[in-house]
Amino acid sequence: MSAETAPVDADAAAPEGMYYRIAGSDGVEFKVSELAIQQSETLNRLITTMCYTPEDVEKKNAIPIENIDGATLKLVFEWCEHHKGEAIPEDDDSVPKNVVIPEFDAKLMEIDNMQLFHLICAANYLNIKQLLNVSCKKVANMAKGKSPEELRIIFEIPTDEEDEAAEKAAKEAEEKAAKEAAEKKAAEKGTTVKADEEKNAADKETEKDVQGTSESA
Repeated sequence: MSAETAPVDADAAAPEGMYYRIAGSDGVEFKVSELAIQQSETLNRLITTMCYTPEDVEKKNAIPIENIDGATLKLVFEWCEHHKGEAIPEDDDSVPKNVVIPEFDAKLMEIDNMQLFHLICAANYLNIKQLLNVSCKKVANMAKGKSPEELRIIFEIPTDEEDEAAEKAAKEAEEKAAKEAAEKKAAEKGTTVKADEEKNAADKETEKDVQGTSESA
């Protein structure tokens, strides 16, 4: 199954067998097979907690994933559909991981650095162990043999000067916003004082007119 044909788009045909509807933070929905869902410990636990059965698919709202957008979930579920039924690696930090990136995974991860970062975060949050392993291995391969300056460029890490400039700009923007807010408040207060003064003057004129009328009578 290629990344282009994996049945995960909201409008695509549902995978064969039982499936679930999952929605990203931007509302994009996916139909994901039950077998593919098993790659994610987080989704498995969520489905169990919600007592959500495949029979509920058309009756209930899609299961929401609030902190992962549709573009990232698309990559995640393409990976899960391709690897459904495969064994999930055990957590054993005492055994060194010799991670080999399969051809499908390598092609799937031909994405920009920001997308790769989002994919790693999603794999970690959804607890998809093997996807997390291969995506982190991809980053390690990118960093291998690179100088600090090359790594800075590859991963778009700002220099100290850029950090200082950004911090200065943020501080100036904050000070400007505070000044504008203070000026606006002062202007509003001045308008209120002026209105009160005008009202008092008008009241005094009215009082004089009333007194004059009374004296004339």
